[in-house]
Amino acid sequence: MRLGDKNFFNLFARLTAASNKDRDCGEWEFVGVRWQRRHHIEWTTVSYQLETHELRHTARPRWNLLFVHEIWWGADRRKAIRNAHWTHLESGNRRDVLKWFEERQRELD
Repeated sequence: MRLGDKNFFNLFARLTAASNKDRDCGEWEFVGVRWQRRHHIEWTTVSYQLETHELRHTARPRWNLLFVHEIWWGADRRKAIRNAHWTHLESGNRRDVLKWFEERQRELD
């Protein structure tokens, strides 16, 4: 698994669901990670929705990860023009982030 690959995004979705069961929280804490989720929506002729997640591992080793899910629509909102996920490691070590996610994956499986 790598940050930003399909396996990572699938695991991210599973962890989001497991850690915020009703998906009604904008902020929560899960196994040492402060999790903040925000939605940004604009409905016009060309519309978009951004869902951002900021994850901050506050214990050592410290790391901050930004996760973004963006969807764009044209006039026909039944079909997305673009539907993408991406991540950006703001600080810390990629290996430490992946280790935390792999430990959570073992707990879920």
